[in-house]
Amino acid sequence: MTTTFTDKDKLKALAIVHVFETGKPFGDYAACVVLNDGAGVSYGINQFTHRSGSLAAVVRTYLSLGGTVSRETLSAKLPSLADKSAGSVARLSRDEQFKRALRAAAATGEMRLAQRRVAEERYLQPAIDTCERMGFVTPLALAVVYDSITHGSWDWISARVKASVPSVYRDPLIFEKSWITEYVRLRHRWLTEVRRLRVTNYRTKFFLNQIAISNWTLALPLTVHGARITNEHLDKPLENSVAVETTSDAQDRPPIAPAETEAIPWPEPSITEKAGQFASTAASGFDRIDGAFNSLVRRSDAAKSMWTTVAGSASQAAWAVFGFVIGLPRVVWIGVAAIAAALTLLYLYRQITLGRIRELRQ
Repeated sequence: MTTTFTDKDKLKALAIVHVFETGKPFGDYAACVVLNDGAGVSYGINQFTHRSGSLAAVVRTYLSLGGTVSRETLSAKLPSLADKSAGSVARLSRDEQFKRALRAAAATGEMRLAQRRVAEERYLQPAIDTCERMGFVTPLALAVVYDSITHGSWDWISARVKASVPSVYRDPLIFEKSWITEYVRLRHRWLTEVRRLRVTNYRTKFFLNQIAISNWTLALPLTVHGARITNEHLDKPLENSVAVETTSDAQDRPPIAPAETEAIPWPEPSITEKAGQFASTAASGFDRIDGAFNSLVRRSDAAKSMWTTVAGSASQAAWAVFGFVIGLPRVVWIGVAAIAAALTLLYLYRQITLGRIRELRQ
């Protein structure tokens, strides 16, 4: 099934993810930081990283477009960028000259075009292709997939959804909404339970909030991680500030998410989940106890019925002997015995009826 997303749908997805990455609706081309996630230098509107190879792609594209600002420095660092070993990543992370060169180049049209081109080729177009393959048509679905491919572990988490959400629905849109909802919940749980990724679960919180209010079209305006996205942003997406980031800018901007995280094993069950498992086990145990108790009650009812019959028969015999010994008229002691027999039969009937009612309730 082929779907077609409008330019506005794509811009909404771009704006949301750029806010996640840099705090600005269409990114900060000069944002250049080093996070503690081992990815090395993170740069630009999509926080292209050394370890992923995307930063090297941006620099190569910039140079191929004829960029002149910082050209000598960036050209000299290409071999280091191509080396994604831990040592190379660490060394380039400490290279202040290289980071200054990236920030300076961000003011040029060539670098902005290079970043947009790499972002589209490596992240947005694969997200569109994925949505088309799965038959997803809503802007929210595109934003979810695009953010996941950008941030990382899309393949790993999406594979887990397939086992937990039915794959056949009469209405494809119902399937899409169910699948995306389950995926975002799983991803939110993963981000929340992995300690170093917990600070990034604002991404999935945003999507869960939009799902909760059924904003599948991503109607504007939107407030995304403290930033407001309006139609004006989409009308002029490339006229945003590309000024070199200052210390105060970095303090005012929302935290930048670690990009392109690897597939981290699912953590141990949380305390809440363990409590749920305990409750389930306890409930199962209670059911067994309840069944044994009901069985005991049924046996008790049967015993009561038996002993009631025995007691009734004995009382009738006692009345007959007593009446005969004291010389009561036959009609008297026979009448008393008949009354005792009637009461015994009534009680016996009551016990049998109660036993049947309990059996029907099981």
